[in-house]
Amino acid sequence: MVSSGKKSGLLLGFGAVTVVLGAIMVVFWPPIFNTQLQRMMTLTNESMSFNIWRETPIPMYLEIHFFNISNVDEILARKEGVRLRVDELGPYVFRETHIKTNLTWNDNSTLTFYNQRWWHFVPEKSVGELSDMITSINPIIATVAYLMRHQRLVVKVPVDIFLRLYHSNMFLTANVTDWLFDGISDPVLDIASHFPELPIDIPYDKFGWFYERNGSIEFDGSFTMNTGAADFSQLGNVEKWRYSNRTEFRDECGVVKGSTGELWAPEYGQEEVYVFTSDLCTYLTLSKDREVIVQGVEGVQYAANDSTFDNGHKYPHMACFCDEPTSSPDCLPSGALNVSACRFGAPAFVSLPHFLNTDPHYPSKIDGLNATDDMNFRLILEMFTGMPLGVSAQLQINLLVRHVTGITINNQLPDGDTMVPMFWFRQEMETTPEYARMAQFAIRMRYWVPYGLYALTAIGVVLLIAGITVLMRKLLKSPETAPILNEESSSSVES
Repeated sequence: MVSSGKKSGLLLGFGAVTVVLGAIMVVFWPPIFNTQLQRMMTLTNESMSFNIWRETPIPMYLEIHFFNISNVDEILARKEGVRLRVDELGPYVFRETHIKTNLTWNDNSTLTFYNQRWWHFVPEKSVGELSDMITSINPIIATVAYLMRHQRLVVKVPVDIFLRLYHSNMFLTANVTDWLFDGISDPVLDIASHFPELPIDIPYDKFGWFYERNGSIEFDGSFTMNTGAADFSQLGNVEKWRYSNRTEFRDECGVVKGSTGELWAPEYGQEEVYVFTSDLCTYLTLSKDREVIVQGVEGVQYAANDSTFDNGHKYPHMACFCDEPTSSPDCLPSGALNVSACRFGAPAFVSLPHFLNTDPHYPSKIDGLNATDDMNFRLILEMFTGMPLGVSAQLQINLLVRHVTGITINNQLPDGDTMVPMFWFRQEMETTPEYARMAQFAIRMRYWVPYGLYALTAIGVVLLIAGITVLMRKLLKSPETAPILNEESSSSVES
């Protein structure tokens, strides 16, 4: 049987060790957790995040919705009161896969790579076939007119004659495959390629929204991204695109910054995040929207608001998307971002689908639009790991068609200043249950371990109290205190 002395010693010893260990771990657990998280997330050849980042294992789909102009005959007949009318066709759904290639690890904690992408048609998820015919504005005619709008009439009239040699009107009909990947032949492109002095600088022999892009390594250009090794808060941020820290736009609009959307440092509730997109040659600002739950994991949703596609009318720092002062007719109302500098001078503008949240100037001229709140651009992040829980990148590509004096083939729309919607797309991804469990495990480790350490400390305190109690009892019953009582008893008897 263990003596009371040994028992109190064991209780006191274990209690002291447990209290000290628990208290120390309570203090140091957050930095220990953060250090381990950084080790897992910092991009190296051996980190857990590397293979997930290099080839995204979560299924990703691209939905394309085309706007088919359904009243071309009425427009060409110039019927009184006619307005541009569109019907939405699709979605045409493609399975999208990415792989990072040509990796170069730099000495300054950055990584240079190319993003190779493929799209494969998924008929069972689509509404329609790739053979569906789509009628819309001829982008070549719209681009030539836009580029010539400030030229003298003596220059524009011959251009108009030249365009009419090959086109009877400004509309173009082709199937979905040609509009997207196969490309549409146009003699204007062929002839322009032999005359470099012409103001048409489109380096392709065909027009297609994704022409020569499927499987291309070079199309998206090179990215130089921060690995987080020197400064973990910069993990995933693009520092250079095509070996430059600036794009075609001026001032703040031309700064290369933000994440490509696949890798994020932990986002501790900041009000805004930035997504860099090479398709637009700039970054988009998404603002904190609300808290959501995805696959049982709490996250914060960021979404586009009225600042994302402003041209300086509401937010002065966005005026750099206008080449002219905001009072100029060339600086359009809020809601459609001018990306013509990124698209070889074409009058290309980006908005939310169906002109959601734009100035009424845009949808008021078109019949057939139906904007809904679920068409907004959204990104959901888990705050403490930076894991993307869901992405719904939704954008609409538009062509600005303005009547240009002297180029009559371009002046056939009922309204002389129309933003024509060409198509909109939704690039969608939601985390799988497997990756949701990984996030849940990390969150539990962060929150539950401290509670376990508090419990350990409490157990140590209980052991200390128990040890002190046993010790006090031993001291009270110790033989060394007995003579005092005996002596007092003897004295009282003798007296």
